[in-house]
Amino acid sequence: MKIDTDLMSDVTISRFQRLMPVVDFNPPYQREGGAWKERTKATLIDSIINGLDVPKLYFEAATERIKGPSGLSYQYAVIDGKQRLEAIGDFISNNLKLDENFKYFRDDSVEAGGMTLGELNSSYPELSRRFLDFEIPVVLVTSDSDELVDEMFQRLNAASTINAAERRNAVSGQTRESTNELAEHPLLVNCSPIRNARYKYRELASKFLAVEHQMAQNNKVLDTKAGTLYELFTATRDKPQRISNDEMVKYQESVMDTLDRMNNTFVESDRLLASVGTVVVYYLAFRNPGFAQLADRMKLAEFEELRREASRMNNSDPEYSDPANARLREYNGQVQSTNDGAALTRRVAILDRFVRGYADDDHLAGLRAVQADDPHEVPDDEDEL
Repeated sequence: MKIDTDLMSDVTISRFQRLMPVVDFNPPYQREGGAWKERTKATLIDSIINGLDVPKLYFEAATERIKGPSGLSYQYAVIDGKQRLEAIGDFISNNLKLDENFKYFRDDSVEAGGMTLGELNSSYPELSRRFLDFEIPVVLVTSDSDELVDEMFQRLNAASTINAAERRNAVSGQTRESTNELAEHPLLVNCSPIRNARYKYRELASKFLAVEHQMAQNNKVLDTKAGTLYELFTATRDKPQRISNDEMVKYQESVMDTLDRMNNTFVESDRLLASVGTVVVYYLAFRNPGFAQLADRMKLAEFEELRREASRMNNSDPEYSDPANARLREYNGQVQSTNDGAALTRRVAILDRFVRGYADDDHLAGLRAVQADDPHEVPDDEDEL
């Protein structure tokens, strides 16, 4: 494996404007765009016009002939510098203004605060030209290894605010492919009100895959912590693979089956799916088709309301000592341990008992059968989780 870097020459903003159709801003390892606030973007434009140094950008030389929306084949992919390029692109298209307090260091009489590039070109054409003639420091990366490019992306972003999901997304392999496909499932896209910022749906999808792997290997959920999820991604990338592509595809298919069952129960922008931790609990419960047949949305909504009522109970309330309310309080106490396998398993056991034991004359009947302080208890009938 090898990787080479060379500084590209004469990449002015004017030239970059012409190159944009053949630059892939969203290669698989790249983060989502739109992360910078308007003021941050305006500060970059300020630096360019005032001739200040800006950090280097890194482009990968395209190794495949992939066509972009313009119909042209991509020649480059952005490894690092996407947010900066987006800011430059926004200013070029007049969708970004200079900060109201913009100061031109060479001439205090310039009053260009709040101007777009078009307005700048009309009022101060020399400043517009300084922007367009600015040479962007671009390093071209050529490699015969996706793994080395992924590694470069991670190292370049090591000191930035890259989050765990973005870091995992930089790891090539079948886990990434499966995660990205699952993130498009209607259960997440349509039913979950969780905003898909910074790969939240991919975060959930990777947790589901981790569950399937752990159940296959250990017959129980260990955890869904960031380190565990990262290991899941490297397991299908490393040579030799610790998880084969075929195994990961089977996990993906199992996740799809469960999400399909959930999709038949929840509604669009369902408030019951507003918490990542609760979505994982539902996922674990719905892995069992028997649970899915009994768990209509009304019962799940009632469970949420009952556990909230239990948390508000005063210990002088006659219902406080009811074993069912004790189990609801126990469920609430496990909510903060969102990535702990034992806590997730216990929450599922309590929810499962509620649904399976639900009776028209006593909605809490099932919870009275749940033993206290037994985090390993799971349903003991033929439809075990």
